[in-house]
Amino acid sequence: MWLPKEERAGIGENHSCKERGALVVTSLLLMLALVIIGALTIMITVTERYISRNHKMAKEVFYVADGGYPLAVNVIEDTVSSREGDYRNFSIAGNLKNEVMDYHQETATLNDRLIDSPRSSPDIQGTLGNHALRIDIDRLCTDHLFGGSVEFAAGSEGIGLGSMATKKLLFEISSEGYVQPGATARIVTTYRSIL
Repeated sequence: MWLPKEERAGIGENHSCKERGALVVTSLLLMLALVIIGALTIMITVTERYISRNHKMAKEVFYVADGGYPLAVNVIEDTVSSREGDYRNFSIAGNLKNEVMDYHQETATLNDRLIDSPRSSPDIQGTLGNHALRIDIDRLCTDHLFGGSVEFAAGSEGIGLGSMATKKLLFEISSEGYVQPGATARIVTTYRSIL
């Protein structure tokens, strides 16, 4: 169909406006998609950073709590053998000797093994690597070991280390490490000492 020149010019302009409008809408949608992708990338990066920080803190607080075990063993062995140890950065409860040696079993003010914990009244507390550490030591039981090489080593034949029988002492060591508020680890172990 034949149209005059003026009408043909109007058709081209309308078609050009429609193309420009579609191009603007497409550009806006593409920019919106890029903004969403950028926001998601930032959110994932921040989340990964928090996860990494929390993982590092969890390992650190575990190692602090785990460091309490050798300290507690040294304190137990020094107490049993009546030695004075050098425990800088740590305070030791006055009644710990009563707990380790199992003195005053029924008097809670002198032997608080049934009511204490690392949080309520720790036997040992201080700092390890600039982080708080609290330890509770409780004597669980005492058994006599008889027979075989144990009895020989105990001196029942007149030679050896001790006399007639050897004692096995079992201790529960509960160690809690604190890195910052909310980051706590507790390790509970059993230690056996032979007398």
